[in-house]
Amino acid sequence: MDAVDGYAELSKDDEQARRVASLALAFMSSDTIRDEAVWRLFYPDLAKADSYRTAFRRDRAALAECGITVSRVTGPETLWRVDSTSFVESTELSEEDAMAIDVACLSLVDDPNFPYGSELRIALSKIDGAFDCPTSASLPAEERVPSRQLATLQGCSLSGRAARIEYVRADGRTVDRLVAPYGFFGMRGHLYMVAPCVDDAGGIVDGSARTYRIDRVRRAAEALGTPFEVPGDFDVRDWQRLPFQLGPTSCEGAFAVPGHVVREFSQVAGGRGSLGPGPADDRAHAVATWRVEVSSIDDAASWAIAEDLTPLSPPELVEAWREKLEEVVAHG
Repeated sequence: MDAVDGYAELSKDDEQARRVASLALAFMSSDTIRDEAVWRLFYPDLAKADSYRTAFRRDRAALAECGITVSRVTGPETLWRVDSTSFVESTELSEEDAMAIDVACLSLVDDPNFPYGSELRIALSKIDGAFDCPTSASLPAEERVPSRQLATLQGCSLSGRAARIEYVRADGRTVDRLVAPYGFFGMRGHLYMVAPCVDDAGGIVDGSARTYRIDRVRRAAEALGTPFEVPGDFDVRDWQRLPFQLGPTSCEGAFAVPGHVVREFSQVAGGRGSLGPGPADDRAHAVATWRVEVSSIDDAASWAIAEDLTPLSPPELVEAWREKLEEVVAHG
């Protein structure tokens, strides 16, 4: 695993290990999973059906080597499930094998952006008795609840059934909603769900899709008899925003990007915003101007300092950035 400009970059082997672990946990916790859901949730980067089938076939082979045989269910709809022959024979792992599995999966267990961390920790504890796995009762409530709600919402996403949730908004108000869990992503130690609202007749409410922070979901339950389908053009990556872009847009921010990082800046920005010529008086230094939507002025100012950017507008963003710089200087 390499690091580029402070960001961890996964190798292809790392990506496959993460994906195979996710597939294993998903199949072991579900009776069947729709083919469309497998493609959408685990292979969002593959736009072509042939590429998806090739990658999924390769990952099924990797699962088979681990004793998990995933087979297709005969029927009008393409479904997948763990074959009944899986885990029939008990396999004893050597201490070396158990340790190797621990090492390979440890980064996923501790990764707050990996949605199956709790389940993986439990699985590892069964493989290796020395692996630390706190019981549910020993964990504080704030650490137990999100995992339980997340499992319910992931199950709804895989089965294509709506979920009824009790959600605490950022302003502290609690709301009850019937939602269709389209997808999940992690960012800055939090997990998020992308979901539109569902009306009483089971239809998707136009323009209602938004992000929900999983740790703010107090209760979640599957809404039986309320199926949904994810639009073919849905891509969860379209919802993975920068840290200061969660919530309603408050303004457009403009930032001066130093010349020495302009070439790599698109990776830092995640493809968000637009990069253009810098201020006329700074072009001699190859400075570029980046314009992007901002939801939180305070978070945008902090992010600019971390990424060595200089805010140009609006004035309130520039002022927040200066105040934060002064605080840094004051605290040495």
